[in-house]
Amino acid sequence: MKKVFVILSALVLCATTASAQSWLDDFLKVATEKVGDVISGKGAATTAFDIKGSWKYQGIAIGASSDDILSSLATSAGSGTIEKKCDELLAKAGIKPGVATLNFKDDGSFTLNAGKINLPGTWTKEGSKLTINFAKLFTFKLVGTIKTNATGCEILFDADKFVGWISKVLEVVNKVANNSTLGSVQSMLANAKGVKLGFKLEK
Repeated sequence: MKKVFVILSALVLCATTASAQSWLDDFLKVATEKVGDVISGKGAATTAFDIKGSWKYQGIAIGASSDDILSSLATSAGSGTIEKKCDELLAKAGIKPGVATLNFKDDGSFTLNAGKINLPGTWTKEGSKLTINFAKLFTFKLVGTIKTNATGCEILFDADKFVGWISKVLEVVNKVANNSTLGSVQSMLANAKGVKLGFKLEK
């Protein structure tokens, strides 16, 4: 970031003619957009991120298309409540923080390994977009976005779709019948469009 500002400062000092100023204006616009992309997680740092390997599940990740949505959710129902309830649901299938692992193999195969259940499938990545296709035990597709952080990454999906996936997992382990927790999560999300849920991962 420091180098970017040094370069921009030098360009400002050197731009003395009208034509140079015009070129500088265009350059500043592009440079600002690129710096903004890196800060927001949309730049090369996320695009080139290598998801391959074995990752430890560390809990439910939550995000939104804007901070206002999360603030509204926290006020009405509590974003922490949704994360907690989703973790409780997945724990019924043995998918627990620090125990379950998500494995992205070089050949495009995928496995979510947990104590009570192993979910195989395939995966593909295009930029920061990640698609996981579950197969065999049940068929389900999750399409999400990878967001990097200091300790690993988060994979965020549309909240309704992710909760639908949780419901499928519970069906496999026969835990879906009369599940009030699942109904509670679905009710919380009914009026909270733009919320994202997914996996918080560390290697």
